[in-house]
Amino acid sequence: MSAPDKSPNPEAVRDRAAYWHVRLAAEDAIDADWLAFESWLGEHPSHPRAYEAVEQVWGDLDAAPASAATNVARLRSRTGRRAVLWAGGGAVAASLAAAAIAVWPGLEGGTGRTRVIDTAPGERQVVALADGTRITVNGGSHLSATLGRRERRVVMADAEAVFDVAKDPGRPFLIDAGEREIRVVGTEFNVLRQGDDVTVAVRRGVVEVRPTHEVRPVARLTKGQALTHRHGVAADTTARVDPDAALAWTTGRLVFQGQRLDEVARVLSRYPGRRIEVAADAAALPVTATLSIGTQEAMLDSLAAFLPVRVERQPDRVRLSMRR
Repeated sequence: MSAPDKSPNPEAVRDRAAYWHVRLAAEDAIDADWLAFESWLGEHPSHPRAYEAVEQVWGDLDAAPASAATNVARLRSRTGRRAVLWAGGGAVAASLAAAAIAVWPGLEGGTGRTRVIDTAPGERQVVALADGTRITVNGGSHLSATLGRRERRVVMADAEAVFDVAKDPGRPFLIDAGEREIRVVGTEFNVLRQGDDVTVAVRRGVVEVRPTHEVRPVARLTKGQALTHRHGVAADTTARVDPDAALAWTTGRLVFQGQRLDEVARVLSRYPGRRIEVAADAAALPVTATLSIGTQEAMLDSLAAFLPVRVERQPDRVRLSMRR
C-alpha cells in the first residue's frame, strides 16, 4: 500500500499566497503577520513559488495600460479575486588569504545609544548586537547602529554588510541606505550601498524595501531574490540570485556571475590599493569568476589572466582596458 500524498493542495496554496499578498500590503499589517508569513514560506517549497507567482501577476497588472486595468476591474467584480490572480498564472580562484575578522562587543538594548562602525579597506568585522543580531561588515564601510525601545535602526553610508537579524516583533529592524529603507523582522540578507546605488540580496526570510520616507514598499524580497536601485533610474530591478554567491565575501571569496567589469572594479576598489578606472571599451565586459580575497593587485592580476584586459598601473590609479 503506497503512502498517502503529503503534497499540499495547489489551489489552497495559491489562495493562501494571494491572502498573504493582500495582508502584507495592508496599512495595518503588523510584525506578527511578517513572522507568520515567513513561517508559511518555510513549510513547503511550493509556497515561495506560489507567492512569487502572485507578485508577478500583480506586477504585470500594475504595469498594464489604463484600458487593461479597467477590464481587470470588471473581471474581478464578476468572477472574484482568484480569476484575476490566476488567469495568466503561471573560475578562477586566486590563492590569497582571507581578511581577518574582528568581533565587536554588543550594543546595550533599549537605551537608544548609537555606535559607529568604520572598517578600513580590506578589513572585515563581525558586530554582535545585544538583541542577538549579527552584522558582518565588509572593508571600506561606514555605518551606525542604534537599538531603541520601539525600533532597531542602522544607517549606512558607503558600506556593505550582511545582516543576520534576530526576531523581535516589538522592534522592527530598519536600515537607512540613502534613497531606500529596508525593513525586516528576522532574516539574513546582504546590503551594498555605493554612493546612491543600493543592492539587497536575501538568503533567508523576508525583506521589504521602500523609498525613504514613504510607506508603500517597492518590493518584498524572499530567499534567492535581489533588488537593485540605481540613482536617477525611475524603476528598481529585481532578479533571482544565488544568495550564497552574494554573501561569499564573508568567507573570503568574491563571486561574480556575469557582472560588468566596471561593477567588478567598484567591488575591488573596496580593498587596499589604487583607484581603479575602466576604459569605455571594457566597461561592459561580463565577468564570471571566483576570487579569493587578497591584495587588490593580486586580484587584478587574476582577472587579467583570463580576461582580455590590460592592467595599466600608474602612481595614483590603475586603468583597465581591452587588450589589443
